[in-house]
Amino acid sequence: MRKIFIGFVVFSLLLMGSCSNDAETNTTGEEQNEVISLKVADSVPSTNFISQEGIVYWMDRVEELTDGKVEFQYFPSEQLGKSTSLLELVNANTVDIAYTSYASEKLPLSEVATLPGAVPSSEEGSKIYWKLVEEFLLEEEYLKNGVRPMFAVTLPNYQILTTETKVTTIEDLKGLKLRTPSGPIEVGMNALGASPVAMAAPEMYTAIERGTIEGAVIAETSYKPYQLQKAANYSTTNANMGSFVANYSINEEVYQNLPEEIQQAMNQAGEDTMVHFSKFLDEHVEELIKEFEEEGMDMYELDDETLSTLNRDIQSTWDEWAQKLEERGYPGKKTLHLFNDIKQDVVN
Repeated sequence: MRKIFIGFVVFSLLLMGSCSNDAETNTTGEEQNEVISLKVADSVPSTNFISQEGIVYWMDRVEELTDGKVEFQYFPSEQLGKSTSLLELVNANTVDIAYTSYASEKLPLSEVATLPGAVPSSEEGSKIYWKLVEEFLLEEEYLKNGVRPMFAVTLPNYQILTTETKVTTIEDLKGLKLRTPSGPIEVGMNALGASPVAMAAPEMYTAIERGTIEGAVIAETSYKPYQLQKAANYSTTNANMGSFVANYSINEEVYQNLPEEIQQAMNQAGEDTMVHFSKFLDEHVEELIKEFEEEGMDMYELDDETLSTLNRDIQSTWDEWAQKLEERGYPGKKTLHLFNDIKQDVVN
């Protein structure tokens, strides 16, 4: 049975215990009675949709497909470390599986799916990204960093959420302090004249309360988990400011030491999770818009002229993103080319 561990005491016990692939066997050592216990860590609250419809769904599916031969110890909400340190925890065998979405320094090519205007929807974006993983990113980036993605889902299109300024024109963005994840979206907001402030999602609400930022660029599906609908007054509904890849990866050595049937079950669970999670997100957006409107938020669409200008300006940053990676020694142009080819096949 999957367990959610909470508190410092459990954390201390974890560090004292085994850090990888605990196996419980009977006294005779019969292989069929072995239970494989894996530690999973992320930075999102256990009530967050990324947790409930993503990693929890995947863990439950693995347990089901393996008839209970695999169980998980789950540490949500940054219990074992900040979002930016989770890849390091997997590499160090402190945990077996972790949320590796905030590892842009080590996994920069994976941010291609977060480019403004890159993904049409969560479902289509997830298909595009996962095919890119299978054809290129797995060998080029993930395995080079000692991890293998179990599943990855692109979030719905990012919107512009603000506290006091209702953004209806490009001029309204000038100088506006908006939270963005680091990377392509930050570049796009700079191109529009905004003042992007890179920070992880859990820090947004406090930053808005303190006046450090005047809003955020984020998906509507993330408003409730971080209580942003209570902190802001305005939100676009038809912008495409980028996306975010919710990705969980397993230590590659741990994966290779698992029995083949367990590997197959995990891969199947990953496919099932991506279908379930992406469809849930796309369907959930319309429900949330209505809910936020009822709570008093001004949920509005940008007019065609503004939207056209916005899309043109932010998509001009794609080549800049690729070129900067080339200068760092990464195949940014090849990644972008492959992504666009796959996107054309999936969308058409």
